[in-house]
Amino acid sequence: MAVSPQLRDFVLDQLSDLGSLETTRLFGGLSVRCDGQHFGAILRGGTFYLVADPAFRADLEALGGTIFTYARRDRVIEVPRFVSVPEEILEDVDELLPLARRAIDIARRGSSDG
Repeated sequence: MAVSPQLRDFVLDQLSDLGSLETTRLFGGLSVRCDGQHFGAILRGGTFYLVADPAFRADLEALGGTIFTYARRDRVIEVPRFVSVPEEILEDVDELLPLARRAIDIARRGSSDG
């Protein structure tokens, strides 16, 4: 399912204090980049995900985030690199920006395995 222009614009507006933002196509959704660094994605019908390492993944899950999954043949594939941002956090810039900055730092280090 394609990401609506309205959702794309909303996410970019919420993140506008981070720097130069852009989106590119990714898995039928959009990659979100700050100053050229991929740190997030809008996937699966409009859910916003951040790049996470194991520690950040645990923190996001404690806030209500979930690991990105997709169905492939007869099984579900987990992609622990992407963890969703709960809607109430996406709507609160003061909560969202520190999480996004952390995702950018993780992405820059290349530490998202796990």
